[in-house]
Order: sequence, then structure tokens, then C-alpha cells
Amino acid sequence: MEDPIRVGIVGADASGQGWAPLSHLPALKMLPEYEIAAVCTAHADTAAAAAAKYGVKRAFHDYNAMVREPDIDLVSVVVKVPVHHEVVVAALNAGKNVYCEWPLGANLAETQAMAEIAQRKGVRAMVGLQARGDPTVRYLRQLIADGYVGDVLAVNMTMFTGGVLERPKSRLWDRDRTKGVSALTVRGIHTMESRTISLA
Repeated sequence: MEDPIRVGIVGADASGQGWAPLSHLPALKMLPEYEIAAVCTAHADTAAAAAAKYGVKRAFHDYNAMVREPDIDLVSVVVKVPVHHEVVVAALNAGKNVYCEWPLGANLAETQAMAEIAQRKGVRAMVGLQARGDPTVRYLRQLIADGYVGDVLAVNMTMFTGGVLERPKSRLWDRDRTKGVSALTVRGIHTMESRTISLA
């Protein structure tokens, strides 16, 4: 077997909340092709707590330092959308492959700039949309492919979700559309998307 891909996760929260502890860390621990080589949070104490909780040897509180490490092959970006651009650009400029949660950037200009860096550096960069792996969505896709429902001409979607009044103070940033988050850009695109998008 080839050596595992060594992953550094930016946004590995020790509290157990968020996509890193709920999705990325458990999945990567189950896959022998990957090794979680480092975790990174915004503070030294939370980074150390995350490393201890998830059994990871290295903890960083500066993603710039982590992406410069030669023993990191892939950077998984699992932080708030407004920070995606700066973390992804740092990783790409360091020559690292990147997996970033959706949405990649707050706007089209940011995403185009990241795609150009990935292409110029010759690294692989992916945007993750979890609906692709959802068993219900996959089953529906198979039914359509099998002709079970005929030709799909239109689709309606109704969504019930918490609004601004239900957001805790820690999530007030996501009511500002310039930060790249809205019902359409997050929940809507996750629902409509059926495949992971490749940047390079």
C-alpha cells in the first residue's frame, strides 16, 4: 500500500461542533489512505485540546505555519466561509492540495482567483458539497437514471430553516450576504448539487 495522504485540518473544533468533528475527522479516521497529521484552530489552547481529543500529534493555531510544513500533503479547510479565501490561498501558495467546504469563496472573484492559483501551482483543489454522498439523493438520482419518473422537466424545493432571529451571536456574521452565505448559496446549492466540483 502507498503511504497515506497526510491531512492538516483547519477548523478542527474540540467542542464537537461543526463539520470537522462531525464529518471530516470521523471519515478520515476510517480511511486507511489518509492520515490526520495536524489540526489547526485559531488559538493555541483550542488547537491543543483538539489534538488531544482526536488523537492527532500536531496542533497549530496559525494556519500559515501549518501549510508550510513539508509533512502535510493536503489541507482540509473547514472554517467559516469569510475565512475560506485566505486559508485556501495560503495553502495553494504553499503548494498544498486543498479540500474546502462549500461555498469556496464569498463571491465569484475570490473563487476565480483561487482556481487560477491552483492551476498555476499544479495542485489539486476540490470543493466539497455533502449532498453528493447523501443516500436519499443518490437513490433519487438512480430512480431518475432508471427512467422511473420519466423526463424531469422542473423541480420545486421547499425549505424550512432557522432565520436571523434564531442565530446565536457566534453566527451573526452569516446574515451578511457579502460574506458568501445565504439560503441559496448554502442550503440551496447543497440541495441542487449532485457532484463534487473540481477547481483544477
